[in-house]
Amino acid sequence: MLEIKSGHHRVGIYPALGGAIGYWLCQDTPIFYPLINSHLAKSANQIIAAYPLLPYSNRIADGKFEFEGRKYQLDVNALNEKDAIHGNAWEREWELESFSKNSVTMILCHEPDKDSKKQWPFSYKAQIIYTILETGLSVHLSLQNSDRCNQPVGLGFHPYFPRKDSVEVGFTAKTVWNNGNDGLPQGRMSIDGRWAFNEMRALTQDEQLDNCYAGWDNFAFIRWRYSNAYLSITSSHNFQHLVLFNPENKPYFTLEPVMNMNNAINMPEISDRGLTILKPGQRLEGNIFYSFSGD
Repeated sequence: MLEIKSGHHRVGIYPALGGAIGYWLCQDTPIFYPLINSHLAKSANQIIAAYPLLPYSNRIADGKFEFEGRKYQLDVNALNEKDAIHGNAWEREWELESFSKNSVTMILCHEPDKDSKKQWPFSYKAQIIYTILETGLSVHLSLQNSDRCNQPVGLGFHPYFPRKDSVEVGFTAKTVWNNGNDGLPQGRMSIDGRWAFNEMRALTQDEQLDNCYAGWDNFAFIRWRYSNAYLSITSSHNFQHLVLFNPENKPYFTLEPVMNMNNAINMPEISDRGLTILKPGQRLEGNIFYSFSGD
């Protein structure tokens, strides 16, 4: 593990484990929630607090899709799942490009012909830059199409947050996708009732939510009331979606800035699905900044 630091902030990073963050602490306060997620086969028995999502976010139904006249079948990469999920970069060993006191740059070159697992059929070169400042954490993601053909791409970031001290969440989006029992989007809904967070409200342990919000305005706010701690999330405009995952009776939740909606590659009829078609040599990139304040 590598550690970067600035002021009271310390961030531990695993280049060999998907470029993941193992912890982010402000003094002794965990900002991201470290946990062992046995659902993720590659990182089973490892403590992970956040990880990148690329070359796509969330699910591809049954691991199947068709693109530019060709059909593809991806290997399943999560336990007890029938879908491919969260791309393949979180399962790969990233190469350290540069390392300083407060910043780490890592790269990943994916070549499907040299990969025994069929988890993505196109070549790409990705980069992550983590930079910790006295005010918070910057995450820069980029992916360049290094293949000879076009490829569909979406980027995202998946942090876990502690749900304690009466946590409250607020953000604004235009619509929300309702998921079926299979975790795939069934239909678009207006945002009201239990799906509305345009005004700050508590996120309770008995409130099961797993939804992708569309037309997110690139700002979200988290408040842990009793510890007087605050976190704001801002991103570049191409993160058009925000995934809220609030599992019932668990000590954590997620707010994931992502570019593409769930199963976007199989939903070409959705004009704002957030998937980018990169020509050979083209690059997709985006930034996320987490600003923390607490006693």
